[in-house]
Amino acid sequence: MHTVLIVDDDAMIVKGLELIVDWSGMGFEIVGTARDGEEGFQAVQQLRPDIVLTDIKMPYKSGLEMIEDCLSNGLQPAFVVLTGFNEFEYAKRALKSRVADYLLKPIDEAELISVLTNIRTQLADGERRKSDLSALERRLQESYPILREKFIGDMVKGSLTPIELSEENLKYYDIRLAGDVFQIVMLDQEFADTDEDQRMLSEMKLMEIIQEALGQCGIYALVARIEERMVVVLSGEGDEFLRLREGLESIQRAADKWLGLRLTIGVSTTAGREELPTLYTEVVTAVRYKMYEGKGSVIYYSQLNRLDQSTYGYLEDQARLLISGVSEMDVEKVYAVIDDLFEKIQRTGMLSPDSVYRMCTEILFETRKALTEIGVNMDDIVDEDIFSKKVMSRYETLEELKHWLGVIFKNTIDFIDRRSSRVNGEPIDPIILFMNANYDKNIDLELISKTFYIDPSYFCKVFKKTTGVTYLSYLTQIRMAKACEFLKNPQNKVYEIAGKTGYEDQRYFSQVFRKHTGMTPSDYQRIQTKN
Repeated sequence: MHTVLIVDDDAMIVKGLELIVDWSGMGFEIVGTARDGEEGFQAVQQLRPDIVLTDIKMPYKSGLEMIEDCLSNGLQPAFVVLTGFNEFEYAKRALKSRVADYLLKPIDEAELISVLTNIRTQLADGERRKSDLSALERRLQESYPILREKFIGDMVKGSLTPIELSEENLKYYDIRLAGDVFQIVMLDQEFADTDEDQRMLSEMKLMEIIQEALGQCGIYALVARIEERMVVVLSGEGDEFLRLREGLESIQRAADKWLGLRLTIGVSTTAGREELPTLYTEVVTAVRYKMYEGKGSVIYYSQLNRLDQSTYGYLEDQARLLISGVSEMDVEKVYAVIDDLFEKIQRTGMLSPDSVYRMCTEILFETRKALTEIGVNMDDIVDEDIFSKKVMSRYETLEELKHWLGVIFKNTIDFIDRRSSRVNGEPIDPIILFMNANYDKNIDLELISKTFYIDPSYFCKVFKKTTGVTYLSYLTQIRMAKACEFLKNPQNKVYEIAGKTGYEDQRYFSQVFRKHTGMTPSDYQRIQTKN
């Protein structure tokens, strides 16, 4: 129901307006009347009507003066002016567009109904727009924290244009940059709560802890959650950062005490505002070096030993040792090889986390190839994609990664033991694995007999019956396949490859290779390197 106020010094006109139309039936209610512009102004202030029907000429204060007073005080009902014919042009010029409509006296019922209908439509549209605007403002207010975090994230990643980084936008998102020197801190946290609401409360509490701890150290901090981690952008003149370590240790203690969180913290170097994307990359790298430092560490990018190895000459040897351990069903040997590998990684500290993951992938890939030789699919042994970076990166420290590899190889041994092809109770699969792992050694019948406790002559029979070839032919096939792989690298010399594949005599190696492939090792290498 829309409300109406009538302002006119003629009581008869007021009474006539009250009776001329069915106000209630049209959705209106007359809430008051006034005899002049002053009373009308006070009534508008008190009643806040949606519509005011007012005469122009009235004693003490005219209708025009009343409208001016209302507009000056922010009161904007829909004004409908009642005027005589001789006043119409004057009123029209004076009021311009500040009134909703005009009605000439005497008032015609049909014209009044038409004016009221139009105003009712306008009021309804205005209410809808106001409602839509209010809903939009509510949604914007609810989304503001998310939009602010996204803006900060885009800022540190370098995704914003200079126009988007305007002072106006910084002010809108309440982002104050306290100086020209910047540093970024990243907190790697693992919330135990799976409940989304509880997790949000924990994150809010962690933000408060960060602000308070750094504030006590005189450091201005801009905190945002970026890709599930807390990122803190520090800005100042540089001297403020001298107490940063103190502040970070305080954050770790408070997070542990109040939230039960063990925080790993990465810290970038310092630079100007234009280098924020570089600082963000540094801090992401620093956090990943918890692989070496362990969870709960404070890791400074400037202190990282970032020398990296692009080739790993010993990887194949490690893989073969592990395969040999699997073939001999020797879990302790497998664990010893893995321990040795990770001890070397830890001792050197030269490999980036990505390089360590690639090393593990290479070792598992070599193992898969060897298992394929005996018809075993690694997917049957493990229930996850072990070659996926996403899967592997779940293991964030060297200790976790080492344990994961140990479990894989232990499960492999158990699987081989259960499914090994047996002829009269003798295992053949482990022997084939052993040959794949030790092709560079003198694998004679005596070595096989001692390793697997099997009679040599009996072994020859069961091996040929199982594989269709003699054990020597099978071993030669393995060696020639490896020789072809080595020859694809032009830096490998033929005499070196002979030794790597178990042949002490280079000439004999060349004869066997030519018989197997139809060309000499040198010719094969030349053709391969041309391609």
